[in-house]
Amino acid sequence: MSNWQHQVAMTYYKMMRQVRSRVDLGPTQIRTYMDTLAILTPPPIGFDIQEHKAQNVPVQIVKHKSSVYERCILFIHGGAFAFGSAKTHRPAACFLAKKLQCTVWLPEYRTTPEFRFPVPLEDCIKAYKAMREENPEAEIFVAGDSAGGNLSAALTVHCIQEGIEPPDRLVLMSAWLDLRPESNSCLKNYADESIFDTNDLQIYATHYLAGRRADHPLVSPLLASLEAFPPTFIQVSRNELLYPDSKDFFQSLQDAGVPSVMDEEENLFHSWQLLPDYLPAAKKSLDKVARFLDS
Repeated sequence: MSNWQHQVAMTYYKMMRQVRSRVDLGPTQIRTYMDTLAILTPPPIGFDIQEHKAQNVPVQIVKHKSSVYERCILFIHGGAFAFGSAKTHRPAACFLAKKLQCTVWLPEYRTTPEFRFPVPLEDCIKAYKAMREENPEAEIFVAGDSAGGNLSAALTVHCIQEGIEPPDRLVLMSAWLDLRPESNSCLKNYADESIFDTNDLQIYATHYLAGRRADHPLVSPLLASLEAFPPTFIQVSRNELLYPDSKDFFQSLQDAGVPSVMDEEENLFHSWQLLPDYLPAAKKSLDKVARFLDS
């Protein structure tokens, strides 16, 4: 991202923080706002979008006309476990579906505050199992951004713990991997580069935890045993709020001997990869994701 684009994004973030400090925008309002904005980016020509039920979990299946059935991606949306949807993440899903000639599943897992841990994770696990059952010969990849990165890593931890075949490859973008209030992301608090700050992290973590401990490995995958993890690609901007989570997780993967790649970008905002239709940097970053999954 160029310096002027970065300055525009950061000015927008500062304005949004001012709005949020004066207006009580709860999860429901943010959810509605994000889904409304997503209407501005309809699926491009050449894509087939199907509504599906995966063990009773609603899923949008994204296919390009060039798609084959040898590879599938379970793409878990972020949004602090409280907002985001298949609609908000469909542009990135379309990009990957076309680039990799594969099928992308976008699970509509139940969100907080209405549904708390472990419900969102359980929904993602059900969608993952259904994807494997319905595509027994396919390579299965899992990807997620922000809280979706948390759920992607936690799903992988669950598979390893329960003897379920884990994903063949894992992609974590701007991932939130440590929900403890003493996490390095909370302590560093790069709030100038985000709409959110450490207080938001703690508020949304509390919503998700529903009284449970934040040091559970299915809640904070950074604290899990990672030795059996699949090859993992981590993508994050050095200036964003959750950068320490990604850096710490990558180090843990390295210590565990897991093949892993850390792609550190500059002057980009949280989950920028979701805007390939508008942001050249998002296309470039998703190209890197595709190359990792195709390697």
